[in-house]
Amino acid sequence: MTDLTVAEARQRLQTSTDELARRYWAREDVSELVADHTAVLDGIVREFWEKHFAGVRAMALFAVGGYGREELHPGSDIDLLILGKSPRKHKAAIEAFLRDLYDLNVEIGHAVRTPKECRDVAAADITVTTALLEHRWLAGDAALSEQLVKALQSRKVWPSAEFFAAKRDEQSKRHARFDNVDYGLEPNVKSSPGGLRDYHTAMWVCLRHFGTADPAALVTLGALTAQEMTWLVEGRRFLWWVRFGLHLLAGRKEDRLQFEHQRELAQRLGYADTEARLGVERFMHAYYRHVTYLREVNDILLQHFEEQIFNERADTIRPLTSRFQLRGDYIEAVDPAIFRKEPEALMDLFVVMANRRDIAGVRADTIRAIRDSIDVIDDDFRRNKQINAQFINLLKAPYMLVSTLTRMRRYGVLGRYIPDFGRVIGQMQHDLFHIYTVDAHTIQVIRNMRRFFYRSAEELYPVASHCVKKLPKIELLYIAGLFHDIAKGRGGDHSELGAIEVRDFCRQHGLSPDDTELVRWLVKKHLYMSSVAQREDIYDPDVVHEFAAEVKSERRLDYLYTLTVADINATNPKLWNSYRATLLRHLHGAARRALRRGLESPRDKQESITAARDSAREKIMARMPEVSEVEVDAFLASPSDDFFLRHTARHIANVAEQLIGKAGTTSVWLTNITPQVEEESVTEVYLYTKDRPGLFGASTIALDKLGLSVFEASINTDESGTCFNTYVVLDRNNNAIEPANHARLAEQLRDIMLTVDELKPGAGRLLTRQNKQMSRSSQVTIERDEDGLCSILTIHASDRPGLLAEIGRLFSEYDVDVQRARINTLGDRVEDIFDVVNPSGEPYSEADAYELSQTIRQLLDRHLSRAL
Repeated sequence: MTDLTVAEARQRLQTSTDELARRYWAREDVSELVADHTAVLDGIVREFWEKHFAGVRAMALFAVGGYGREELHPGSDIDLLILGKSPRKHKAAIEAFLRDLYDLNVEIGHAVRTPKECRDVAAADITVTTALLEHRWLAGDAALSEQLVKALQSRKVWPSAEFFAAKRDEQSKRHARFDNVDYGLEPNVKSSPGGLRDYHTAMWVCLRHFGTADPAALVTLGALTAQEMTWLVEGRRFLWWVRFGLHLLAGRKEDRLQFEHQRELAQRLGYADTEARLGVERFMHAYYRHVTYLREVNDILLQHFEEQIFNERADTIRPLTSRFQLRGDYIEAVDPAIFRKEPEALMDLFVVMANRRDIAGVRADTIRAIRDSIDVIDDDFRRNKQINAQFINLLKAPYMLVSTLTRMRRYGVLGRYIPDFGRVIGQMQHDLFHIYTVDAHTIQVIRNMRRFFYRSAEELYPVASHCVKKLPKIELLYIAGLFHDIAKGRGGDHSELGAIEVRDFCRQHGLSPDDTELVRWLVKKHLYMSSVAQREDIYDPDVVHEFAAEVKSERRLDYLYTLTVADINATNPKLWNSYRATLLRHLHGAARRALRRGLESPRDKQESITAARDSAREKIMARMPEVSEVEVDAFLASPSDDFFLRHTARHIANVAEQLIGKAGTTSVWLTNITPQVEEESVTEVYLYTKDRPGLFGASTIALDKLGLSVFEASINTDESGTCFNTYVVLDRNNNAIEPANHARLAEQLRDIMLTVDELKPGAGRLLTRQNKQMSRSSQVTIERDEDGLCSILTIHASDRPGLLAEIGRLFSEYDVDVQRARINTLGDRVEDIFDVVNPSGEPYSEADAYELSQTIRQLLDRHLSRAL
């Protein structure tokens, strides 16, 4: 037989890979594909070994790590151990052998050692020990296998207890790199919590302790239950399926399940879109479920070992109830069969836990007993009034509510007790706005509600902290939190559907009609306060009155506010900033005042504006006696009515001191608005100048060039042609601008606006990879407002740096006169709303509105394509 050449080996490998790809996309069993790919590499490696080591004694080649486990995917590393009694005598042959392998353009990892060196290095490095545990002989002197095994069995090389502790700590650090979440938007199939590495860690611990990592053998040994073995085997197969496809799509080793790969895998693997959900969401739902099960098996195996090896207090037993006791710091059932004998004990266990602070967790045997008895949670169980009362008692518990609900979710209890919740476990939404699965988001909402009781929340969330402590029945808030998103993924309005589900739940659990109606309303309206705050003019008394009329009482207002803040912060922490905090705080305060005043006596909008303008006039005249009444009246004619509704007379006078008499020049002034706490401060930028074409575009471009994000803008031009524009801005870190920088930024803004000749947005900020992969076509609509005074131009578009500046440029180019702007960024997309009129100061006609909306949409998409 002639020696195998590198060119021949490359061709063999490429032919095999092409055939494996064909079989993969034809959806053949991935286990067979992995085994066949490993076999092809085995053949090539062995032929190269024989080519360079024919006749050489006392030398052997071993596959280690993933290659040793025979788990090769198309881009996997090939990890080898060259073992010999005196391997360095064969340096030339080793180098030639490795050169051939490297020329295959595959990732090669290798070590050249003696058995003694393997023992010494393994004793010092847990990762080496782990790789060598899974060694597999490939070629050469087979007798060296026995010497390698003997070396690894040395007392110096990580005894079982030390090995377990090291792998447990190693896993904890790895999980920490992923924030301990197994539901990341773009998970790492190998390394994220619940990924393949969690499977491997559990098996490595078993291999070191029992001498086997075979799931079936571990069931026989009592280390695994049959259900856990099924989760392991099916979970590993699913993750292999995903990883194999990832490597094929990327053409290399790639373990990050990025958005573009999620979509392509979902499409090619048969996950079709439905009316309710995208195919990619269905695909990721399956992924998260398998990952959840894998992590559960990993957790229970490691906990089992920890109880056996490290729990020094395991023999200390303290009775808790007739059903449960503490063994050390962990609760366990006195009788493992109690959950089948007395099904209500399933709920009782968690009520006990939520009412004590001295319970670290649940014993592994009891967790397994819970899972083995999960089928007792049926319709009779759910209708049992005693159990219903216990669940309400659980929600009233003073201590570990969030961790208890989390355990109920993980052990399968919560999803069985509330079947609609079970359906959303692992369900995700394919965007950058919702960064958690629905079930994880729900638990995070409850966690936020609990945090509002903490002293630290008094500074971060002062209004929510105040509201939550006034709520007469906190359990009603938690029920609303549990159900607010429970109908997602069904199609239709999830708020409406969820309201129906929670009404039935409340009735079953014995809540009064009044409490049931409150919770139903909270679920139905859980997006209402956020929507009004971000989309409407909350400084308009008419808007506040309409909102207060829907809310009806201060009690409902406090419940809704607390739910809203908890929900926003649990959807995506980046959504919460001082601007949103200010909006919600103002709406809550204004609605409360309206309710206390009485809905039958609403504030008159025009009276409020007149009173504010008159009060401000008095303060300005008192502060600035040198200024004539004509100048004061001219200044007060410039701002919009919204300015007088939004600000106090004192603040208006402060603005006047900076800008009055400067209408002939371009004047810019910055000030911070701080309601009560510094964390809710925003910066207002005032622009006072003569109107000119393209002013809004020039101002947004100037703000963009200085790295300022605009959240709201009010544009007003009086009869004399004087512009009084106000912008609410934050810096790139979503903070108000430091007062020490106000004067410098004001000067820079003025200079940019005076010198800008061409309306070109600022450059230098790049579109992130995630934003590129999640980009979508823009949507632009133009409709007349209810009063017929202007048109409402709404833009839904993919977010990217300089977007508002580009919109401002387009408005300038097409003579769109902006009166007010509300800027809303939702993860990877924006929803910007502009009150606009045509060059004649009139709302756009239907024909003009259609033409303008299509033009802006096309140009925004062209701008996006350039950014991509």
